[in-house]
Amino acid sequence: MEAIIWDVHSSSEELLVEVCRKAREANGNYSDYGRGYVMVKISDDITVKIGGLVIASEARTQEFANKNADPTIVHVPRVHRFFEREGRGSKQGYLFMEYVQGRTLEEIYLAIRPDIIPRMARIIEHFGQIQGQIPGPIGGGLAQGHIFGDDGADIEFPSVPGFNAYLNKRLAVMKKSIDLTGYPLVLCHMDLCRRNIILRDDDTLSLANWNDAGLYPRFFEIRVLSYLNPWYGPFDVPLEEDATALLRLTKEEERLMDLLRIVRSVNLRAQLCQPYLLRCGHDLTENIADRRGSYGGGKGVS
Repeated sequence: MEAIIWDVHSSSEELLVEVCRKAREANGNYSDYGRGYVMVKISDDITVKIGGLVIASEARTQEFANKNADPTIVHVPRVHRFFEREGRGSKQGYLFMEYVQGRTLEEIYLAIRPDIIPRMARIIEHFGQIQGQIPGPIGGGLAQGHIFGDDGADIEFPSVPGFNAYLNKRLAVMKKSIDLTGYPLVLCHMDLCRRNIILRDDDTLSLANWNDAGLYPRFFEIRVLSYLNPWYGPFDVPLEEDATALLRLTKEEERLMDLLRIVRSVNLRAQLCQPYLLRCGHDLTENIADRRGSYGGGKGVS
């Protein structure tokens, strides 16, 4: 069969989808995390992330990180192209990016590489110097990740006051409140588990899977570390300790981190119970799940 001639930047979407299909038929997908996407290598230097949970905001945020991060500290795969196509019952995102050769930290015995965790803490510190103005994914979109529950946020955050309103709606359950005014919004990856960190062949560290990333106060990155691994301990605990010490988090930041635990718990509970409550006729307006309003002028439901 004659090989398909294609170019990632100029070929039609239809042709590139066919390239992905043939590559997957021939070689399979080299990663499938069961989170709504697979990774398919289509050339020596290009891979494609494909799935219903692969969205434009991830591509924008990864591209932002690639352009702003210091490559001597951390490598972020270059984004080549993104588009969506109608799939079986839902849209499928296609994120074409640089293929990274190396081993994930899941494949490495960290006891023989004691330098890895301090380097990761330095990466977190470095991201804390890359700032923006609007919370959430770069360029807008629904925030994803562990703080926002399994389904992600159900509203965009147009401003810090809008983000405060979202968080305080959840914290009201415990009669708590939060105010993030005055805390710089910095780049946070929000999913620094070992499978998303690649030790490249040149010994640099590369970060994959930017679907949860966005602009948040720096302590958000620390807060989520304990949620990322069912075997929480040999990687996440020392990384949390090193990063906390390096950032010199204040007592107030640590207090706000504790409030984020409540936000996560309420989001998970609401998402778990929501289908049942809706079937029973509840309008979910009590405290946490008013799906008719919006915060701070944001799009969507609250």
